Amino acid sequence: QYMKEKSNLGERIAHGALPASYISAVLGNDLPGPGAVFLELNLKFVRPVRIGDTVTSTAEVSEMIERGCRVRLTVKGEVGGKTVMRGEATVMVPSGKPA
Repeated sequence: QYMKEKSNLGERIAHGALPASYISAVLGNDLPGPGAVFLELNLKFVRPVRIGDTVTSTAEVSEMIERGCRVRLTVKGEVGGKTVMRGEATVMVPSGKPA
């Protein structure tokens, strides 16, 4: 969903929930993958995402927590090599062992 009115940036931008959802897709499909249970997501939006932008989202394991089978990840979204959002996610992995 896009804002119907022009933002204070002079053009329409994507709602933050759209690029944030790409982080969810990475965690559920790639790292740690299917069966992962989202526990926490903390994101900071540092640049706008405009209509037509291609967002590349990545996740990197920053900590494995054996108690509770959890993994903490550093997450990031970029457009054209520039960071548009960054943060941290915590997930529970399904196997009983950290990914």
